Amino acid sequence: MKKVLLTALTVVLCLSFTFGGLASASTPTVYKFNFGAGPQGPGYIGVSAAEAYASEKGYGFNTPQDVVNVAASGTGVGSSAVQFLKYGVTSANTFNVDLDRGLYRVQVMLGDTSRSSVAAEGVYQLLNLTGINPEDSFLIPITDGQLNLIVTAGREGQPHTLSALIITKVSKDPTMPRTVWIGGDSTVCNYYPKMPMNSSVGDKSCRNL
Repeated sequence: MKKVLLTALTVVLCLSFTFGGLASASTPTVYKFNFGAGPQGPGYIGVSAAEAYASEKGYGFNTPQDVVNVAASGTGVGSSAVQFLKYGVTSANTFNVDLDRGLYRVQVMLGDTSRSSVAAEGVYQLLNLTGINPEDSFLIPITDGQLNLIVTAGREGQPHTLSALIITKVSKDPTMPRTVWIGGDSTVCNYYPKMPMNSSVGDKSCRNL
């Protein structure tokens, strides 16, 4: 009887250790993606335009048939990109990443662009990025388990491309920090690249709306 109880206890402890180990495995706090057909940068996940979203891997394009691989004029992760053929704030042609609930900083590097904007969760986040491999970042709360991002028109008729994406978890709490927004035309807000405002209060950058 003692032998049976000892064996049962051993099995229970082994199972507890196994499942406890899996449950305690922390999910990544930084996700790095390098887009296009070129070689991926060190530490980056390479993503070609043909890569459709799959829940098993947790990332991919929602409609890969509307995305193509293109070259970019930069170096390293900036030497290749994908171009969004269909775009718009409400377009389904997004790059999707499964994320736990929380607050994230999203850093983007575009390819070659005359004027492109970045939208996430159906809302503009960055406006009018220009040049070769322009970079910028934004904070965004994720409460539904997935980030949906698209590079869209800053100006119609231009290519809208994405070379690299870095997503960093800032907090488990999805609450955004207090931010002061200034609305107006180009006489009160600047185009990309953004320049600091002469103020010591709050976020010193502003967007042209």
